Amino acid sequence: MNKTLLALGLSFLLGGCAARDAEPSGVWAAMRSVGEEWKAAAALGEDARPAGTNRGDADGGRYLTEIAFEQLRRSVFSDPDFPALRPLFPEAAHTGLVNPDNLYESTPIRPGVEYVVRGTRGTTADLVFQVYEGSPGVKGSLRGVSTLSADQLRVEPDGSFKIYVGPTPRAHNWLRTDEGAGLLLVRWSYSDWATEQAGRADIIRVGSEGEPSPDYDAAVVERGIRAAGAAVPDAGGFWLDFVSRIRLFVSDNDVTALRETGGQGLEGQVSAMGKFALQDGEALIVTMPATDARYQGIQLGNFWFDALEWANRQTSLSRGQSRRAGDGRYYYVIAAEDPGVPNWLDTTGLSEGLLFIRFQGIATPIAEDEAPTARLVRLDELREFLPPDTPVFDHAERRKQLAARQQQLRRRYGR
Repeated sequence: MNKTLLALGLSFLLGGCAARDAEPSGVWAAMRSVGEEWKAAAALGEDARPAGTNRGDADGGRYLTEIAFEQLRRSVFSDPDFPALRPLFPEAAHTGLVNPDNLYESTPIRPGVEYVVRGTRGTTADLVFQVYEGSPGVKGSLRGVSTLSADQLRVEPDGSFKIYVGPTPRAHNWLRTDEGAGLLLVRWSYSDWATEQAGRADIIRVGSEGEPSPDYDAAVVERGIRAAGAAVPDAGGFWLDFVSRIRLFVSDNDVTALRETGGQGLEGQVSAMGKFALQDGEALIVTMPATDARYQGIQLGNFWFDALEWANRQTSLSRGQSRRAGDGRYYYVIAAEDPGVPNWLDTTGLSEGLLFIRFQGIATPIAEDEAPTARLVRLDELREFLPPDTPVFDHAERRKQLAARQQQLRRRYGR
């Protein structure tokens, strides 16, 4: 009896060994390599200029982890042969100073392959489809391949649309791809968070309907894991270098001249960058014109090039969320403490950081004397520099404003 059991046991063990591949899988080596890439990312972060304080380290640790989170999703859990437009949630979408007014959706795509996107327009202030080369910031890439904006999109009377993505030219609703194309990004830009709703978009690879996906393959998983790991120090370093150039050429408490973002960002967008550097008791007033742009907004960021926490702090305001003064302009007050005005931008405790202004779909160019400006003031003298019709905003009103913001974002991402 014992000999029989021993024979069965040996047979089971040998059978199990025989079932294994002759060569060890590279997946486990790839997972170990991620640890090395994270070490490189840690060294990069530790030596970065924004690091070295409790807050700077907290921001940097979150930021680099966000890059890792999103790159794993793209490299390991997304398939360009079976694409799906998936929303980028706030905790995973912060790389590259993303816009809090946007619902971003993205999917990897392949060069030379034809795709079709079908959807409904919704009611957001703006909608833009864009093909990028790879993942923005990874391997130094920040090249937009093609853009289809709301004013170019042909929408049917029932609100539906069909977009062609690929190398074959189309008469309308075409997003060109080239040999470097690797990502389709969708921006649903909200102005009025309370009332606007994003539409829907779905993508298929032409000819793939009903086709089963292939069995999982260790080599494919290995490549994805390695790519995701390498992207963390790569993209982190890219955006830190990007910020270093901004800090070099933008003065404290000032706003740059307006410029077109071009192929390195959102084609057709006009924007301005600025820096705030505030001592205790100081505030920065940023004045913006009212325009005919489909969308305009302002946001704050840190020197990691990460958007400040926007779900539970008022660190950004779209035109639809902003109070317009009697003189027709918008006045925003950047300060660490609540200045008691509706258009407060909360620095979340940072004494210095970035501000970014966007105009999308603007028809009438902004005159030079109407361009955004910045003025540094003392908080106790703030109202001397604001229009006389600027209301006093008390604590209860602020709580109500923030509560509405939180609810609107839950609705946006709970869709």
